Amino acid sequence: MASLSSKKLSANSVRIGAASIRTFLRREYAMICEKIKARKQELFQTLSELIQIDSQSFGAQGNEKQIAFFIGEKLREMGYEPDLYTPLDIPGMTEHPDYWPEHDLAERYNVSAVIPGADHSRRIMLAAHNDTVAVGDQKNWTVDPFGGEIKDGKIWGRGACDDKYGIAAVLFLLRLFRDEGLQLPCDLVFTAYCNEEYGGSHGALAACLRYPCDDVINLDCKNFEIWSCAVGGEELKAHICTTQPVDDCGILLEGLALLKSEFLRFRQRRYDELMAHPEYACTAIPDSSVRFLELRAGNSGTDLNRAHAEVCYYAAADKPQIDREFAEMARRLNTQLTPLGMTFSHFEKRCRFFHFGKSEKENPLMDKLIAAGKRASGRELKPCGSCQSDLSIFLKYGSPRAFSFGIGRDFGAYGGAHQTDEYIECDRFLEFTMILGELLSANLVDGFVIAKEN
Repeated sequence: MASLSSKKLSANSVRIGAASIRTFLRREYAMICEKIKARKQELFQTLSELIQIDSQSFGAQGNEKQIAFFIGEKLREMGYEPDLYTPLDIPGMTEHPDYWPEHDLAERYNVSAVIPGADHSRRIMLAAHNDTVAVGDQKNWTVDPFGGEIKDGKIWGRGACDDKYGIAAVLFLLRLFRDEGLQLPCDLVFTAYCNEEYGGSHGALAACLRYPCDDVINLDCKNFEIWSCAVGGEELKAHICTTQPVDDCGILLEGLALLKSEFLRFRQRRYDELMAHPEYACTAIPDSSVRFLELRAGNSGTDLNRAHAEVCYYAAADKPQIDREFAEMARRLNTQLTPLGMTFSHFEKRCRFFHFGKSEKENPLMDKLIAAGKRASGRELKPCGSCQSDLSIFLKYGSPRAFSFGIGRDFGAYGGAHQTDEYIECDRFLEFTMILGELLSANLVDGFVIAKEN
């Protein structure tokens, strides 16, 4: 990372010889971890401040503007020049094949900053999303969702574990590395991106198109996993209706049963293809390859002739293959529904299509992260497959070596991602930041320069 004018560095930077690297690293790694521990309250407070800003996403609209400008001001205070931009500021965004027109992007901001290194020809991006899911009914919370309260060894509030901890960790480390006067060998791009929740992904796409990088780490992951593979899929509704007006939606229950049966067949194909990939064979993703989100007939006395099934599915197949399967599903459904006085209407897409993708096997930055985990805390970091996330965008448009790393909590856990009483444990947050700090220190190895004070 580049030093600032407020931290004057000697022009006589010291290049470490090969024989001295091991000794230097042992000392420097230990120093970085100790410095992070010594300033941990500052780390926790940074996350608390971010939680106190309402950056809820509601799908079509979002509240990301205030938090983006807040992060921009923090970067400016450190001497970096923030770039605040919406996805619509990217030329050609609305014509891009992965543009999703159902989301209003006008006031949804990314904030990026380039931290100059010694070699400007290579760039690494650290990214985390600045939006959160909606709070829901605040009466169901036992803490203030925007309080950022630090108690019982936890930091509480919406976004604590999805995904404001990633932003807080990088802001903290930028400040720490600035104070220590350490310069990276290449440029670092930090991006807090918008519109991740509800399948948007325009913020990640905008970051990739505006800041091409050699490597990308998306700090949106869970349980100290490394996601080296991005699952495909989407969320959609399948609609059926009666061919004649009815005064009782009960007739549609048999149609919904046929819909469910078709999606169970679809699930088996997705299960089989995901199990063929070792990144997923050891995860719960294949078993969750199709999840029913809603089965509904009628609408409280209206629309009695209509029903739908809403599903979220995971896939390794590409979009043309999935489209062919859905066309065949519609044909089979109509064959079965017609004798019952019903017909299949249409599939309604609820989000963009997530592309399946894998990080390149030769991935030096991922190897360094695994080593950093051992150095920092003795933790074994293992690559595996992701759930649906913007890693699919970073792999397709950012870098073929992109991967994710993080400590988000499970969706099904109390206080987990998208849950009421969302929280993150302070000790795990500290460990995550130490590992990330170790990684940035490790990047000072390969032909790098340690800048010393006068």
